[in-house]
Amino acid sequence: MASYPRPVGQDCRIADVRCSHGRSGFRPDPPGDEHVLVVVRRGAFTRRTPGGTVLHDATTGYLTRPGEPEEFAHPVDGADDCTAIRLSPRLLASLAGGDPSLSVPDLPLSPAAHHAMRRACMLPGPAGREEAVVLAIAGLLSRRVPRLVAAGRPGTAAARRRLVDEAREILHSEPRTGVTELARRVGCSPHHLSRLFSQLTGGGVSRYRNRIRVAEAMERVSDGEPDLAALAGDLGFADQAHLTRTVRALTGQPPRAWRGARTGPQP
Repeated sequence: MASYPRPVGQDCRIADVRCSHGRSGFRPDPPGDEHVLVVVRRGAFTRRTPGGTVLHDATTGYLTRPGEPEEFAHPVDGADDCTAIRLSPRLLASLAGGDPSLSVPDLPLSPAAHHAMRRACMLPGPAGREEAVVLAIAGLLSRRVPRLVAAGRPGTAAARRRLVDEAREILHSEPRTGVTELARRVGCSPHHLSRLFSQLTGGGVSRYRNRIRVAEAMERVSDGEPDLAALAGDLGFADQAHLTRTVRALTGQPPRAWRGARTGPQP
C-alpha cells in the first residue's frame, strides 16, 4: 500500500492510496480515528459496516466516521487505486448541518462528479484546492443528505451580502486565509460561502483571492519588481509558474508584459 499525502488546509488532507491484493473474503480493518471520504479511481472491492455492504468501484464512494468497524473483501485479483480525503470533525460538521458523526456507506459518483473530485484534488496551491475539494464533497453529500447540506444557508439578501463583505475584508488583510477558516470566521458553511461569492462577485473565493493578488502583482511588476519568484511567494502562490498561469488567465498576458507599464503620476 502506498500513500502520497497532499496538504489542503488545517481541516483537510488528501492521500492517493494503492492496495495490491489477490481474491479474498471479508477481513476486518482497524477502525480509523478520522472522518475519511474515499473515492475509487481504479479497481473494485466490497466494504461491510453496520450500515450495510456495498461494492465500491469508480461509480460509488463512501464516508467513514471515527471508530466505525469495517471489513473488506476483494472479488477479483489486482490493485485498487483510491483518493482518501481526511476531514476534521469541524469541517464535516460545517458541511453537514452541524452533524460531526455523519457516516454514508454509499455515495453515488457520476462521471462528472468523479472528474470534478479528481480535478479538485490535483489543483495547484492549497487555497484553490481547498475550495474546489470542499465544493466537490458538498456536491456528493447533497445527493445523499440534501437537508443537512442545505442547513445554515443565509436566508436574506442582506445577510448574504453582509457575509460576503465580511469575508472580503478578511481576504484583503489576510489573503492566505483558506475558505474553511474564512467561513468559520464569518459564521457560514464553506460551500455556501463559495456559492455566495460566485453569485455576488462573479466567481468563488479562490477566484476573488486571485483577482486581488493579480492586481497587486501587476502593480508591483509595473513598479519594477525584478524577482517574480519572490513575488509569487510573497503573494501566496505555489511558485512562479503558478503566478504566471494565474496572471495570464486573468489578464491575457504574462507578468513580464506588465514591466514598465505604469502610467500616470509617479511619486
